[in-house]
Amino acid sequence: MDILVIAQLVTGIATLVVATVLIWQMVIQKKTLDIAHNDADSNMSLYAMDLRSRTNEWFTDKCTPELIAKFDKGLDSLTPKEFLIIQTFIRDTQRVLTTEYRLGRLIDDDMNYYRGHFKWELRFNKKLFREYYEKYHLPQAFMNQRYIGMRKVIVESWEEASGRKYEAPKKIGV
Repeated sequence: MDILVIAQLVTGIATLVVATVLIWQMVIQKKTLDIAHNDADSNMSLYAMDLRSRTNEWFTDKCTPELIAKFDKGLDSLTPKEFLIIQTFIRDTQRVLTTEYRLGRLIDDDMNYYRGHFKWELRFNKKLFREYYEKYHLPQAFMNQRYIGMRKVIVESWEEASGRKYEAPKKIGV
């Protein structure tokens, strides 16, 4: 055998060894990243649940019997402080839900996780909460095309709870 052929064989074998080692390192790195992703996902889930629990606890502490009685009366019955309490609770809860949606968490064909939260946690069965969404949140939802799936769930949940069809705001200049 010629020395040139031997050198080419050694070079080829060395290249295969290096490629194999690199592929193995990539497999190990992918496993490590998958573990890190699962840890981050778990941490986010725990943080979202903790934030939701603290928000609900805060809201429960702020709800006086008088405020609870106004849930069926609507926005006009609120004092400015009560309005701020309701607004803060809804905004904080909506932020967590929107973040979960944006991250693709717990999304199925029917969006049952989100429908349940609008029905029960955001109390769409109460006039006060439906009025708040109709006046303040739903018009804003139509300005942002980013969360169309979430908007659809909010509108459908609101329509089901109110028994009315929501009329989206008209675009100016269209």
